[in-house]
Amino acid sequence: MLHKSYGLLIAATSLRRYSVNKLRLQTGEACTPNLPRLKLTALIACGLTGCTMGPDYQKVEPQVANHWQAGQAPETGLKTVTSPAEGSTSPESLKNWWKSFGDATLDHLMVVALADNLDVKIALARIDQARAERRGTRAELFPTVNVATGAQRQSNPFPGFAPGIKFNLFELGFDALWEIDLFGRQQRRLEAASADLEGAGEHYQQSLVILTAELARSYIEYRNLQNLLKITHANLDAMHGSLGLTEKLFKEGVGTRHDVVRARAQGETTEAQIPALEARQIAALRQLEVLVGQQPGALARELSQAAAIPVMPGQAILTSPVETLRNRPDLRIAERRLAAATAMQGSAIAELFPKISLSAFLGLRNTDIESLFKSAAFSYGTAASLLQPLLNFGRIQAGIDLTEARQQEAYLAYQKGVLEALQETETALTRYLKEEIRRQLLARSVADQQESVRLSQLRYQEGVSSFLDVLDAQRALYVVESELANSQAATAINLIALYKSLGGGANATSPQFNPKPKEKDS
Repeated sequence: MLHKSYGLLIAATSLRRYSVNKLRLQTGEACTPNLPRLKLTALIACGLTGCTMGPDYQKVEPQVANHWQAGQAPETGLKTVTSPAEGSTSPESLKNWWKSFGDATLDHLMVVALADNLDVKIALARIDQARAERRGTRAELFPTVNVATGAQRQSNPFPGFAPGIKFNLFELGFDALWEIDLFGRQQRRLEAASADLEGAGEHYQQSLVILTAELARSYIEYRNLQNLLKITHANLDAMHGSLGLTEKLFKEGVGTRHDVVRARAQGETTEAQIPALEARQIAALRQLEVLVGQQPGALARELSQAAAIPVMPGQAILTSPVETLRNRPDLRIAERRLAAATAMQGSAIAELFPKISLSAFLGLRNTDIESLFKSAAFSYGTAASLLQPLLNFGRIQAGIDLTEARQQEAYLAYQKGVLEALQETETALTRYLKEEIRRQLLARSVADQQESVRLSQLRYQEGVSSFLDVLDAQRALYVVESELANSQAATAINLIALYKSLGGGANATSPQFNPKPKEKDS
């Protein structure tokens, strides 16, 4: 009995210690243990009635502000929501957020990607893995029954004790073994497996968030490159016209050869931008094809026709910080990891307690194989065993310390994820609002630069100014038009990043694919 009491006393100390750790996790502060020592009789009663060891997991609710720090931009029509009741966006409205762009091609690409993207399929395969692991863990709570068959040849090796006895033993039957989970070791492992399964489901949701954001971003970049090529070709045509004008005036003796060389050099510089833009456009197209799970060249015909960058109308899309954290699958993944780590801590503590096993045999046994299937050979037997750890040189305690460290790591990772989620949303919101202001200013600048080019050409034809003024105006127009196109793309991309930070697309599904499990786990 001494070794049993020793194990139970160690368990009492560990339970007291991990109850304090659970309190520390819930409050987020270091505290001094002030809990009464668990009595040995209470632990014995717990073992007799059946219970689970270790701390019970309680979901952590982060403390965050009620509103975002990013300011309000009246020009965009986007309002910062300061409370969940004021224009709060539900997860359902974020489900297919990209449809607000009103781009049929983007909608079609999303449908294809949700069905064929390989990262999404990998996430679904991981759900199947986690579900199988949970079934295997759950099965360990029940007895195992095997068909047992064997043959033995035995003899007495000690001549001083009934010498000369030799016999055979043949058996055929069912062998059952059941480890009674009195202290919740297997139950805690099942809790951890359930948390891992739920985390795998959140991984799938996170893959949808990443997919929808990356696909929309790549599509915007591709359309932007098409527009930049269009702007470059248009400016190149205008420069060729200016070159023709300077050559004509030079032949008539009105212009100079210097003007001709300048015009030709500026046209060549502009034309040199085209190969780099075409290379970037092809790279963006290949990225889109990977995201939709297609071979290179599959989207070339569908996206060959240039189109404008889709613009989403300004609207109130923000949720409160608390709702945003609840909508993000990556934070739910971190929370499920914390739950699994807490459950595994209880499983490690249960290793300090005895393991009780029951076994049974039902079948046929006989020393003569010819008489094995006769009624007289019928046999059955039962047995029970108890195994109490006594001397393991700190192996069990090391396992407990390991699970404690992993629990603390999971808790800190969750807290870090909360801060990063808040930072990501604040940054995306600020960038979107500021870029929208920049886009409107650039649009005004383009209109002014176009008028400047027209006036400089008239002044040059009338001999009021030099051709250098025309070249400067054309160069400035090209720069501003390119900046405006990039700003339009950046505004859309920043809005996409904002939707991603809000967990947009987490519940997106394709009509061609159903991610729901085929069976219900009990």
